[in-house]
Amino acid sequence: MKAFVTGGTGFIGSHVVDLLVENGHSVRLFSRQTDPPGRWKGKDVVPVRGDLRDPDTVLDAMEGLDIVFHIGELRNMTASDADRNASVVKKMAGEMKHAGVKRFVFVSSLTVAGIPSAVPATEETEPAVVLRDQYTEYKRNAEAIIRELRNGVEHAIVRPGIVYGPRSRHLGRMVKAVGRIGPIGIPFIGSGKTNAPLVHVRDLARAIYLAGIQPEGANQTFNLTDGRAHTWLDLFSSIGKAQGKAVRLVPLPPVLFRFPAAFADLFAGIIGFSLDLHSYVTFLSRNVHFDMGKATTLLGWEPEHGDLETAVREMVDWYGKQS
Repeated sequence: MKAFVTGGTGFIGSHVVDLLVENGHSVRLFSRQTDPPGRWKGKDVVPVRGDLRDPDTVLDAMEGLDIVFHIGELRNMTASDADRNASVVKKMAGEMKHAGVKRFVFVSSLTVAGIPSAVPATEETEPAVVLRDQYTEYKRNAEAIIRELRNGVEHAIVRPGIVYGPRSRHLGRMVKAVGRIGPIGIPFIGSGKTNAPLVHVRDLARAIYLAGIQPEGANQTFNLTDGRAHTWLDLFSSIGKAQGKAVRLVPLPPVLFRFPAAFADLFAGIIGFSLDLHSYVTFLSRNVHFDMGKATTLLGWEPEHGDLETAVREMVDWYGKQS
């Protein structure tokens, strides 16, 4: 299989490229760089220089390939950024049949599913709260564009929850911040005992890969977490424990929600929101827990990093080696 990957040098995309290479697929890597990272040198990974700000370079680069994994996006901090990202998806979708693409895999966000009206929720569960920040609006609009394809190109949409693991540009700083602030007390909405929809990046990458190659993944949408009822307190406590630090959350009522600025920016990065107070309050103070039966049944996917403490300890060790 010949695959085209946007965002392939980033946090999630790099793990997807790893899987493609390990399984013998040819990869065309859309990138602003002309050389692939060292771990792919000598592999069937061919960088194609381009920029998502110039959609024509994307359209040219995906010509003649079997499958497109669209993982990259422009920095999504304003409504105009969201519109530009959706415009790229629309142009890609419109040209795929002509380019010979057979399946389009789009990495969306679990925030599109909103705050579920029942837990554990499935892909069919109606939201009790619809999130309206610009990041989620982009993902929602892009999903609608893709589902409206009527050109014979299959699609698969993967909606990851909160992604953790190695290679993130945000998580290394997040780990350090928890180590510094945790013993003093991290301001948090409520008790931190609501469910956090976590997924390890390597588990997510495998689901994205399977959504691209499994026949049953065609024209399906998958919500993706590890399916376990972890809490925010579990996550922060695991990060602290891996550093030999106790972590305390300081419960704040929503009206007083004010993270220290630096910590808030880091937390925004791993969630995907720009600083949208209403979205933060809603997302952090309600249970967000999803059943993974659809991914298991149709893709044959099971998470391999379900033990949170072990997975977080490995993540913290990895970031420690990078500093």
